[in-house]
Amino acid sequence: MKKTSILLIKLILSALFLTGCQTEVPDPLLSITQTVTGTATSAPSPTATTTPTFILTPSPTQPVSTETPVPSPTPTWVFNEPGEVVAPILLYHHVADGNEYSRFHVSIADFRAQMQALSDGGYTAIPISWLVEALIDGRALPEKPVVITFDDGHQNVYDNAFPIMQEFGFPGVFYIVANRIHDIPDFVNTDALKEMIDAGWEIGSHTYTHSDVTLGNINVHFEIAQSKTDLEAALSAEVETFAYPYGSITPFIAQRVISYGYQAGVGLGISATHTLNDLFYLHRLEVYGHYNLSQFKEILMATE
Repeated sequence: MKKTSILLIKLILSALFLTGCQTEVPDPLLSITQTVTGTATSAPSPTATTTPTFILTPSPTQPVSTETPVPSPTPTWVFNEPGEVVAPILLYHHVADGNEYSRFHVSIADFRAQMQALSDGGYTAIPISWLVEALIDGRALPEKPVVITFDDGHQNVYDNAFPIMQEFGFPGVFYIVANRIHDIPDFVNTDALKEMIDAGWEIGSHTYTHSDVTLGNINVHFEIAQSKTDLEAALSAEVETFAYPYGSITPFIAQRVISYGYQAGVGLGISATHTLNDLFYLHRLEVYGHYNLSQFKEILMATE
């Protein structure tokens, strides 16, 4: 399934959308809303100096349901021809309370409401390996697939997001910084990760130390290759996808990710349509902490 001849041109174009996990990136809702309302036919390409204006309206408090979620109807499965897959890939960092209006923290109540919205909307969460397989070779996928990813390895993802997703039967993808898995406070350890793997989650690499691998003084082999090797040894599981810290990518880094044995790479973007040209920079829609449920649904509606 490994493809070493993937075009890298579109990867660099995609990188124009990006900054990092701790810097400003274009709000996908702002670009999507322009298209939905008809004020623009396509979203303008943001530049490195773009500073989006966020609407910091308080998210309505979502009641915490005490009822067991009603399972969605059995999804219709359709064979997806290779070459293109339409599936939103969502990106979260923290799922925790006490950080209202933080970009990186989605409250527990809001997260539950978002998972309920996915279920009610007929979405079926799939592992990212299924999306990659469908893109390269073609495979059967549910009619409305979604991939739910988390970056950095925070403990609150295991404590809060994991059990909620279990209730809905949703697997996730957890991008882990390799030097954080050995009993580091506030980060998941190997026991927690193995439990998640057993529940159908997939683990990807987010480098060894969460360094910007595009910088000239970084040991690229250590950050990209050794992180994969060590995570696989610690978890007895394959690590086949890579998440670029800070969304940073260059042709050299993309080629290293390919040559070190990854099947795909993920970054940031505003699209739910993925092609072979995007294989090593699949677009992810970041769910910001200030989004209310209507804003979350707008992202999904724009990708349907």
